[in-house]
Amino acid sequence: MSLLPEITLRPAEDGDLPQIVNLDRLSFAPLSTNAEIEREWYAHGLDLPNRSLFVAIHNPTGLAVSSYAQLRLNLCFEGKLFPAMGLSAVAVAPHARGQKLARLMVEHALKDGQAQQLPLMMLYPFQHGFYRKLGWAWVGRSHQYRVAARHLPRYAERSHMVPYDPFQHEPMLQAIYQREALRHNGWVKRWDWQWQSRVKPVTGREVYCYTEAGEARGYAIVQFARLEPPQNLLAAIVQEWVAPTPAVYRGILGFLASLRDQLSTIAWNTHTDDPFPHLLQEQQRDPGLSVIPSEFGWSKHLGAINAGFMWRLVDVEAAFRLRPIAPQPPFTLTFQIIDPVLGDRTITADFVDGNMQPTAQAASTVIKLSIEHLTELFAGFRRSSDLLWTGELEVDGDRALLENLDRAWTSTPPFCWDFF
Repeated sequence: MSLLPEITLRPAEDGDLPQIVNLDRLSFAPLSTNAEIEREWYAHGLDLPNRSLFVAIHNPTGLAVSSYAQLRLNLCFEGKLFPAMGLSAVAVAPHARGQKLARLMVEHALKDGQAQQLPLMMLYPFQHGFYRKLGWAWVGRSHQYRVAARHLPRYAERSHMVPYDPFQHEPMLQAIYQREALRHNGWVKRWDWQWQSRVKPVTGREVYCYTEAGEARGYAIVQFARLEPPQNLLAAIVQEWVAPTPAVYRGILGFLASLRDQLSTIAWNTHTDDPFPHLLQEQQRDPGLSVIPSEFGWSKHLGAINAGFMWRLVDVEAAFRLRPIAPQPPFTLTFQIIDPVLGDRTITADFVDGNMQPTAQAASTVIKLSIEHLTELFAGFRRSSDLLWTGELEVDGDRALLENLDRAWTSTPPFCWDFF
């Protein structure tokens, strides 16, 4: 497949592995060696279930100048599984940058997703602005709190936490995660290899399980690390936690609090609705870290809001049919969608009986917006009334129907533990 002069984009072959490893090293980990990249990222070669790699070949030299991976995903949203594509590892050789190769990779993936009638695609951007121009929407807001371990509550349930034993606990933990995934918007139903990558031994990483009567009920994955100089203190970075019950949640927090004599800092990664900050003895950033002045001294740093993953609607009709909506009196809207890659389109949907159904009959009220903003609304990340206020959306007809749309699409914004 040739889309740029002198460039052929094709599926990767086994013989491409050394060049793909080199591209990944130069793009993502220039201080590592090719051997380290191959060992850590391609232990099973290119042949990994539910992953497809593509390379862009510079025809005159036969060298790979760009590559990327497609991941087959199942995203959990509103209690349903959405078949999706994850776009990963978009790498471009340093000497070939600025020639629209990254755009070529993204557009190729989008057209593949369209051909497969996938409702959604997901990625972690190197720059949000680059992908926004191609119709992607930032929907992955998360919080990280960096607090003193001594300020966490010492819940009695901490006594239920034990070190992870792969022979005893692995099937239990994987089952717990898979059950919980469907209860949370944005979590990924994991393939076996994705789960293995989360719990495999890594220097400084530990897994702790909450158990009752010998049965695992939840867990936390913790990475121990040294903080930045000059303090050089030890911190526990909570990379993932799964707490199906309040007792498990309290057990994890109480366990982290019990480490206060060894650790200065707990870095707690979480979703926006987590009650974590309300449970602290002090709502401020760990004073053992480098001081960041607060304006007038009237506010104290407690956490950071992180701008993470992006979603993009691809087959809008398929996405509409899958997504449950909040019950309310029926209404109909027509969407005029601006899409810079897959082309502009007009879709009308009936909102009725807790579902959306595309229909051929145009509605009297028309909403004009970009595919990016439609994705934000669809994900429950923003409201149409807010987009109207900022001029990012236009309405022709009954503006009161925007309130109906916002009620229909009310949901908890997506959050995801998996990074790729």
